Amino acid sequence: MKLDNWLAQRAQSCPDRIALIADGESMTYAELEEEAVHAARRLSAWGVRRGATVAMNMGPGREKIILVHALMKTGAVLLPISPKLSPEERARAIKSCGVSVDLDDPGKLTQTEADMPMLGEHDMSDPHCRILTSGSTGAPHTVSLTYGNHLFSAMGSAFNIGVDPSDRWLCALPTSHISGLSIVMRSVIYGTAMVLQDQFSPEAIEEAIERDGATVISLVSTMLLRLLDEGIDLTAPRAILVGGGPVPQSALSDALDRGARVIQTYGLTETCSQVTTLEVAEARRKVGSVGRPLLTSHLRIQGGEILVQGPTVSAGALDADGWLHTGDVGRIDEDGFLYVQGRTDEMIITGGENVIPAEVEDVLVQHPEIIEAAVVGRPDPKWQQAVTAVVVTREGSHLDLEDLRIHCDGKLASYKIPKQLEVIGELPKTPSGKLHRAALLANP
Repeated sequence: MKLDNWLAQRAQSCPDRIALIADGESMTYAELEEEAVHAARRLSAWGVRRGATVAMNMGPGREKIILVHALMKTGAVLLPISPKLSPEERARAIKSCGVSVDLDDPGKLTQTEADMPMLGEHDMSDPHCRILTSGSTGAPHTVSLTYGNHLFSAMGSAFNIGVDPSDRWLCALPTSHISGLSIVMRSVIYGTAMVLQDQFSPEAIEEAIERDGATVISLVSTMLLRLLDEGIDLTAPRAILVGGGPVPQSALSDALDRGARVIQTYGLTETCSQVTTLEVAEARRKVGSVGRPLLTSHLRIQGGEILVQGPTVSAGALDADGWLHTGDVGRIDEDGFLYVQGRTDEMIITGGENVIPAEVEDVLVQHPEIIEAAVVGRPDPKWQQAVTAVVVTREGSHLDLEDLRIHCDGKLASYKIPKQLEVIGELPKTPSGKLHRAALLANP
């Protein structure tokens, strides 16, 4: 099955519609198409060819989005690399992926344009990008995604939360990860606008809602917590998707009480973003759930682990029976709604009992002196692993272990209550904003 170049098609069907708002400026689809064609010809003059892997190491911005579209016109494969990676990490990624061209600065491209025809269509199975996973549980690895993966991902999201031609999807997530890049792809497939921010701040989110008219927002848990803490008005957007790991149920309830249409979503790099997303209409009734499977996605629970199947899944991530083993622990209720409980490799075994960190973390963040919390198992001669709370507290806090244990008493089984407390200034995060639990385990 052949797919038209999405940007070229949108430039023909809705040339005057806003495509991108970034760096304080807006671009129509016709303008974005023109810029992408010029960039594609400069890339061709620089040696970029169909099938070549092109590393792109730069922060989010107007020029990066233009280059993402330009690469599709050349048929090259995108390898977005987070600018937050160390030089050693970046060098390893480039070496392991067989990069042909390393682009870390748009200014490196000369104004010379090769007289090359633009690629007008793609096969569903053509590779679009290679994405480094977030590395939240260990070393990042690369996942290959096709044009078909992106198309079915966009379709699944559209059938769940709908698409309005006037939509403006706010992206404050890294476009070097699938969470941000998928918004780039969905927007051009839908023919809607993308509002791109180069970094997250509550003030910037507020401005994007009020000035840029953002109607859909994608966040991770820590972002939502900061927005609530700052008292940002989140009532205008028609949907606020929160993913990237466990979200405290208390925060979801708080947001809903304030009139925000907050819905949890669950996805992976290997599934080209969303697998499930809660419907807005079910947000209150099923608070804590990440929703039902999106169109074409299939789920099953095997030995407590979540398995996924469908056309959004990277072919290289499937087992012999066609299923992706996510490494996530979950359950499906009687109505078919998924609840993600943690990672199989994060399970804490203490005194012969199993403890899921996310369950304990959800209780900890309800303490008035705690801003953020993570739970890990520390080696212990008596318990095998001691449930350990690693927390960030509010200024002037005098929280101690006894306070924490009193707070947890009655909310958690006795073996789940932390036996150790560590107070730190900031929890380690991956470039995509997720908790870097592996870093906590490596640095007690």
